[in-house]
Amino acid sequence: MVKIVSLDDFSQVVAETAKSAVGEFVLIGGLAVGAWAQYFNVPTGGPVFSKDIDLRGTRLVAQAMAQGMKLRGAKIKGLVAARRKEPAGLGMNFVVPLDLADGRSTVIEVLEALPWVDDGPDRPYGFGVEVEGIPLLDPLSLFIGKLHAWHHRNDPEKTSNDRLHLELLGEIIPQFLTEAERRGVDTRERREVLLGFLDLHTTPLSPAALAGLREALQTGETPSSR
Repeated sequence: MVKIVSLDDFSQVVAETAKSAVGEFVLIGGLAVGAWAQYFNVPTGGPVFSKDIDLRGTRLVAQAMAQGMKLRGAKIKGLVAARRKEPAGLGMNFVVPLDLADGRSTVIEVLEALPWVDDGPDRPYGFGVEVEGIPLLDPLSLFIGKLHAWHHRNDPEKTSNDRLHLELLGEIIPQFLTEAERRGVDTRERREVLLGFLDLHTTPLSPAALAGLREALQTGETPSSR
């Protein structure tokens, strides 16, 4: 796993950008998985690192993130906008390469839509949940996005990261559903969609973990909470 940045490198700027109303966005990718794991006390063996930070949002979000990092001493090396060709129909990606104040090189990548998660005419799908000022994509949608990555990446190192993230999400989702039920958050649509993907695609989860995840998705809570 490439260990370049953790959420701590960006958390203040993400929180400030969320408050500035430059556009709705959520943190996605491995750093979002790590944030959910920390929230639910799921062991990760230490901080979750990544080669970059990934967000779902707009050009304005990419620009606001770049400006916020620049104010903290980062060297911004441009903003590249590209229409995603594969898979088609998912809009634009906005990429901001930068050097952090301590010299580490990384990237802010903002995607307008995620493969499998946002396929369809009414995207984006899923919902954001603010945790300690950080807007996170819900864990069920994160699982769908990571499942796509696990099935489509050719890089073994990145695929191993996707495997780890999916295994963590397998533990996170039942706890998330229990809390959502307690708070009165309707998760039925996301649960049905994820169950559909589990019917169609293999996962790296163990048989026991997959069975527990399916049961949680069918009931909306962890088995131990009943």
